[in-house]
Parts: sequence; C-alpha cells; structure tokens
Amino acid sequence: MLTRVELVAAPGPGGTTRLTTNRAEGILNARRTGPAEVHLVGTGAGPLGGDAVEVDVVVASGARLSLRGVAATLSMPDRVGRPARLDLRLRVAEGAHLDVALEPLVAVRGSDLHAVTTLDVAGGAHLDLLEVTVLGRWREAPGRWRGTLRADLAGAPWLRQSVALGPGSPAWDALDAPRVLVSRLRSPAALPAPSTTTTTKPAGRSAGCAVAMPLAGGGELAQAIGLDLLAARRDLAALDLDPTGFRSTETSGTLVG
Repeated sequence: MLTRVELVAAPGPGGTTRLTTNRAEGILNARRTGPAEVHLVGTGAGPLGGDAVEVDVVVASGARLSLRGVAATLSMPDRVGRPARLDLRLRVAEGAHLDVALEPLVAVRGSDLHAVTTLDVAGGAHLDLLEVTVLGRWREAPGRWRGTLRADLAGAPWLRQSVALGPGSPAWDALDAPRVLVSRLRSPAALPAPSTTTTTKPAGRSAGCAVAMPLAGGGELAQAIGLDLLAARRDLAALDLDPTGFRSTETSGTLVG
C-alpha cells in the first residue's frame, strides 16, 4: 500500500500560517490542531512489509509549522518478510520555521523498515527535527531498522548519515545492543544564541550515552542510544545547550478539522 501526505505552509495575514495544501491518503491523515500546528493521525495499521509511506512538508518563507504525532508508529512484518519504506521529505525556505517531533517509530519483531529523511534547508531557516526509533515493544524481540539521512543547507551538502539497528545489522549484539535511538538535528538558526562573552564555536558535548556534534556547515546533531527510551531521552536532555528547551514528543491539544 502507498500512503502519501502532502503539507504546504505559507504565511498568512498578521503573521499567521495558512495551510495551502493538506492532502493525505492511506494509513495517515493530517489534522490541524493549532494556529501553526499539524498532527499526523494513524488511520490504519502499519506500515506493513511491502508498504511505502511518503510524507512531504514544505514551509514557505515567513511561515511557521509544528508537526507532531498522536501515537507511536508500528512497523510490522507481512507474511513473506518484505521490507517497508518510510520517506520523510522536508523543505524549509529562508526565514521559515519548522519544528518536527513525531511519536516514536517502533520496529516490532520480524519487521524490516528503511526510513529515509531528506532535508532541503535554506541558510536562514529554522529547523528543529527530533526522530525517535525503538526496536521492539515491551519485552518483545526487536525488528530491523535502517535509517538514511540526506540533509542540504543553503544549497550545499550539510549532513549524510546511515545507521542500521536490529538483527543482521553490522553492529548488532543480541545481548547488549541498543534498543533505542533518539536524534535531534538543528539548523544554525534553531540553536540558542551564543553568550556575548563567548567567541569560540560550541564544542561537542556528551552525557551518558548521548553526544552532541557541531556540524561543519553550522547547526548541530545530537544523538542518544540506550536500552530504553526514558534513559535515552534523559541523556539527550542533559547535554542540551539550554536544558529548559528540551522537548518531549508528548502530544497536547485537541484534534480539529
């Protein structure tokens, strides 16, 4: 099954945000839940093996958008063991703000998912992207997950990353392999303003099983691994430049539309 979601946010009068495009078909729907907030709502199980999910988000110059989820997404196997694919494509224009914090993606036992995130971010755009992957449900054997990130900033390559977790991956250890990966990518405009007394660039930081890495093109990638989601989130929060600014993916608000 093919699932497609298309969202385009444009500036409206008085600093508001208009959704000029809001289309969805398949196992996901998109509901506007605030002046500049959209929640993705699952309307069916999956993705199942063999399914493809495509989410395209465009934020035009001067617009703001927060993208959230209502519940965890479960990647599930089909009868013949085919892989599923999830594509998240984000384009953020100059002066636009996009804040993405979806609920965890859970790879259940026997599943195989390839998640591809593609970013096109303008030099002065504000992007804050939080992605959470969990292998297996409570006390369940893990599924397999592969993540590919291709990010461009101001028209130039910004970050390329590939990670594989679960049975069959190069670093898999059934006794002590991480079951959770939490990643937060922020563009230069999304980072806290540096102190007026600081003249050097922010250094890499670590806390527990989390690390924050300044990127050569500006901005920062922070990642945490762990055996459970709570520990990974705590480690990620501990190394934030502004600890009060750490966001959980817990949802709020009322679904409308």
